[in-house]
Amino acid sequence: MNTLKARLQELMSEYGLITQQDLADFAKVSKGLVNQWFKGETGLGKKPLIEFEKKTNFSFQWLAEGSGSKYKTDRENEIVTTTSLSNITVSTQSNTTILRLYDMRASCGFCSYYPDFPELLRTIEIPNNALVELFGTQNLNGVELMPPDGDSMEPTIPRRSITLIKTDIDKFQDSGVYLITFDGYTYIKRLARGKSGVIKVISDNKRYADSDFDIKPDELDRLIIHGKFWKALSLDFMDI
Repeated sequence: MNTLKARLQELMSEYGLITQQDLADFAKVSKGLVNQWFKGETGLGKKPLIEFEKKTNFSFQWLAEGSGSKYKTDRENEIVTTTSLSNITVSTQSNTTILRLYDMRASCGFCSYYPDFPELLRTIEIPNNALVELFGTQNLNGVELMPPDGDSMEPTIPRRSITLIKTDIDKFQDSGVYLITFDGYTYIKRLARGKSGVIKVISDNKRYADSDFDIKPDELDRLIIHGKFWKALSLDFMDI
């Protein structure tokens, strides 16, 4: 069975890693996070994937999703810039930037655990000369796509939209909308600082206020921040 655990065990066997701590040291993450990978509670984030990409010959996509070629191809090495910057592919042949779907799904509803979401798209390819007009910048390093599920973050994130997440942010900085995993459940929610070190997890849609919760200081080790919300692109289409 092509599970994340099985793929990681193949990597460990090929590179002489014996224990979960060995794998944690190799990927520069905590042993607790490795344990979550093995239990299927969370997927691989950008930072460990970068370490695996630098240190092994395994394909980025195969490690993250179990799809495509198991090992890197010559084509990947020839026309794609290094993935150590982000999950962005810049094609030197077509002068475009390709934003890819992040390797995990997020819930904008209450306690959804990796919900089934129809993958309407896996990439967006944008001409480089249109980046400033569309996004106000040409620097999209660390920006990846994430489909929302549900309407608890409306109007900030419309239900029919694709979300752009800055995955180079992995710590709570200030009040804002973050992609997080807490106790194995994944959300896109607003985080705000409360009293006595509490982090409040808030839905922008007030109809879901009953599902809001607090993360106490002694629970912060169970919080993983995968990135911070940047923009939402509407997926509403007009009939002509």
